[in-house]
Amino acid sequence: MCGNTADVKAPQYSELDKVQVNDKSNGPYVGYVIASLFKDGRWIYKISISDDPRKAETWDNWAPEEWLTPVR
Repeated sequence: MCGNTADVKAPQYSELDKVQVNDKSNGPYVGYVIASLFKDGRWIYKISISDDPRKAETWDNWAPEEWLTPVR
């Protein structure tokens, strides 16, 4: 990371936080944060999504912080 890292705010979400992704092109979906990355001046998160919670298969997608809302 270049520049002054003191200006970078901490990520809002941590690994295994449950979030709703408000993706305008795919509609909202719920998943779990599995990674975070500060890129291009903002936090983005890798979200793990399962189409069927009874199965082990998941798919992952990166989403910017402004698309996420916490799920309790």
